[in-house]
Amino acid sequence: METLEASAHDCTAADGLAGLLSPLAEPEFLRHRLGSEPVVIRGRERRFRGLFGWPQLNEVLAAARTDASRIHLVRSADGVPLTSCAEPVPQLSPRGRPSRLRPDRLYETLSAGSTLVIDGIEELHAPLRALVTAVEGSLRSPLQANLYVNLGGAEQGFHTHWDDHDVFILQAEGAKHWDIHPPTEDYPVGVLSAPARPAENAATWSGELTDGDVLYLPRGWWHTVKAVEGRPSVHLTLGTRLPSAGDLLRRLLVHLARNHSLVRQDLPRFTEADHARDWYEALREVLVATACEPGLLDKLAREADGGPAVRPQFSLPYHWPVTDPVGSR
Repeated sequence: METLEASAHDCTAADGLAGLLSPLAEPEFLRHRLGSEPVVIRGRERRFRGLFGWPQLNEVLAAARTDASRIHLVRSADGVPLTSCAEPVPQLSPRGRPSRLRPDRLYETLSAGSTLVIDGIEELHAPLRALVTAVEGSLRSPLQANLYVNLGGAEQGFHTHWDDHDVFILQAEGAKHWDIHPPTEDYPVGVLSAPARPAENAATWSGELTDGDVLYLPRGWWHTVKAVEGRPSVHLTLGTRLPSAGDLLRRLLVHLARNHSLVRQDLPRFTEADHARDWYEALREVLVATACEPGLLDKLAREADGGPAVRPQFSLPYHWPVTDPVGSR
C-alpha cells in the first residue's frame, strides 16, 4: 500500500479529484488504482481549511435541525439517542415538532466518547458541494460526503468492517488511527456477500491519518478506525458506488423484457414436464442470442456509465436558463 506526499498548496473545490490525489496524476489513478488499490496521500496541516474544519462545522450545527436521516450519534457501534442533545425550536407556526442541537449537551455527549455523524454534509455546505460535484465529474458516479466528529478518546465508533462502495477519506482536523486489511472476498456486494473477517494481525497498513491527509479505499477493504487520545477529529468520507457488471446485467434484463414476450411470461410451474423443458430451452436460447448480439453489451455499458444525476441548482427569480426580462418584452 503506497504512501505519497501531497503538493504544498491548499486543496480547493476547484481542484476536484486531481487536487485530492496530487501528486498522483488523475489519469494514472483512474486507470490503475480506482476500484483495486488503496493509497495514502500525506498532506500538510490545514490543507483543507478552505473546504471544511471546526469553524464550518460550528456554522452547520448552529443552522441544522436534528433530522434523524441526516444527523446521528454512534458509540461502540451502538446508537446513542440524539434527542438527549436536542431542544425544541422556538417558532410561531406550529408546523411539526422541530428540534435543534444544544451546544452544552452535545459537548457533554462527545466528551463522554460519542461520535457525531452528519450524512450528506455536502448538501449543507457550498464548498463541499462544489468539491463533490467536481469529483463526481471525474468518476462519472454519484458521490455522498459524510462527516465524522469526535473530541479525542472516543470509543471505537464502528466495529472492523468493509464498505460496499469506494471511499475517499479526508482528514480535515486532528487525527484518527486506521488499521486496514485486504479484502477476504473479491468484489463483495452488500447483502449478497459475507466475507470472512480478517485475522487480527493481518493489517496491510496501520497508522494515523492527520490533518491534511487523504486515504483512498476500494470497496471490500476491511478497516478499523479509532480516535486518538487528546486529538479531536473531523474527517470526511466521500463515498461512491462505481458501475459494475451487475448494473450492466440489470439493463440487459430490462432490454430482454421489453423485446421478448417469453421473458415476461410466468414460470411454467404446473405444466407437463416436456412443455416446461421446452420452455426453459427457449428461454436459454433467447438469453444467449441476446447476450451475443453485436454491440449490445457495449451499448448497455455506456448507458450504465452515464454519470451521476445533476444536482439541483436554482436561479430564482428567473427560471434556468436565465433570460433577460427587459429584452423579452
